[in-house]
Amino acid sequence: MAVTVNNILASVLERTGVALPSAILILAILALLYPDRVIGTAAPRPGIPRMPGALPLIGNTWVLIKNGTEEQFHRLQDFTKDNKIGVLQTSVLGLGRQFIVVRPEYIEAVQKTYFDHFVKGRMFRARFEDVLGVHGIFVADGENWKGQRKRASHIFSAGQFRNWVQTTVHGELKQVFSLLQEVASRKSSGSNKILLPELFFRYTLSSFSKMAFSADLKCLSSSPDVLETPVPFATAFDFAQCVINERFVYPGFQIYELFSSNGRKMRQAIQQLRKTGLEIISDRIERRQQEQKHGADAPKEKRAIEKDGKDMLDLFMDITTDPEDLLVVVMNFLIAGRDTTAQSLSWLFFELFQHPEHVKELITEIESVYGAQMADKPHLMGYDDMKKLPFTQACFSEAVRLHPAVPKNGKICCKDVLLKPAGPNPDNLPAFEVKKGEWCGWSDWVMNRRTDVWGEDAAEYNPYRFISVNETTGTRTFISHNQWKFHSFNGGPRLCLGQ
Repeated sequence: MAVTVNNILASVLERTGVALPSAILILAILALLYPDRVIGTAAPRPGIPRMPGALPLIGNTWVLIKNGTEEQFHRLQDFTKDNKIGVLQTSVLGLGRQFIVVRPEYIEAVQKTYFDHFVKGRMFRARFEDVLGVHGIFVADGENWKGQRKRASHIFSAGQFRNWVQTTVHGELKQVFSLLQEVASRKSSGSNKILLPELFFRYTLSSFSKMAFSADLKCLSSSPDVLETPVPFATAFDFAQCVINERFVYPGFQIYELFSSNGRKMRQAIQQLRKTGLEIISDRIERRQQEQKHGADAPKEKRAIEKDGKDMLDLFMDITTDPEDLLVVVMNFLIAGRDTTAQSLSWLFFELFQHPEHVKELITEIESVYGAQMADKPHLMGYDDMKKLPFTQACFSEAVRLHPAVPKNGKICCKDVLLKPAGPNPDNLPAFEVKKGEWCGWSDWVMNRRTDVWGEDAAEYNPYRFISVNETTGTRTFISHNQWKFHSFNGGPRLCLGQ
């Protein structure tokens, strides 16, 4: 056997010369230099808990690949459950050194105190580029982001909500109500069931496309039959989201997607998303030209949906009419307008079905404000009406707390910083160094289930955590928790415009 092994070694050396032994030696040296982290990353920060399972040269890469994206938040919750400071450090190929924070003090530090030290960055944009572009508001940084946010903020002003936005939403709600009435009338035939999330996603997509772009995507009507016809844009985007999520887990996704079936499907999905977006833009440019040429005498079918003032697309078209530039605007805001509200409504009804005791209380509150006759003739709520319904608002906020529309997010450090927890620090949370090029992420899903943030019942659906009761009068008031504890709408300069 020894002779055979020697012969094999001699043969290998004869064929490779010193290349193979040199490569092995280099790998051995690198393994000694990077025994628990990715090549090229800085040493782990002392005092900060590390994700278990790190290997030489690749860090925690194999752990993430092995586990994939299934139940990723439950695993992160397990990793940080006994972690008193709420920070976990990892090292992953393609992402480098990562710090995952699940305490509001650190999230505020990243998103507010040291806002200029953290950016979305090229790595983040590379994973979203084919869907949201490199200049979309959700992936942009600096002046580019500031300009887009300033223009977009016009549609989310209180005045716009009370007029154009409210009018649009009311029109869509009338269709939803008619659809639900039709479903209820089919009870005797046994065909009175619908998928509420499907209805909510169509409602928000239709509403937002009209209020932001004056475009009717024909995805909602008063007939339940509309729910049986897939919406190509929605189907394509749902698939694209899954692929983008995987890009943060699997290194080398660019090469993998060139040859995989998922990569082929992703390219088809992108084509569909572009098709929908460019159709909106093409139609709108034609309408704009007709209005500029003929004014009020333009053919009705060539005019934008009647509205007061400019919608979001108007504001951006004042700057450019380049279809590719406008496509980035349409994609970013269609996606935001559709997903966040629809997911939140879906989770609200999920929790109410799980906790029917709250439904009775909701109905009692609504009837006390609007009267019992609402069952037959619904009241279309105004912008300020939610102030009259503290428990209704609490039920919604609690659903959003447990099921945030963006359960994870993060930024890359663009200059070295000693990250100090913001605000009072009764738990003596430590400061730690984050170096340029390192990633700092957070998970609202995990943070909102931490007992040191939300109490012993943090993982339970409890709307009363958003309610304050006057002991003398019994009057209920909605509690607005600070944006870092209740972080489901983001915080700081990037606070959600449409919350």
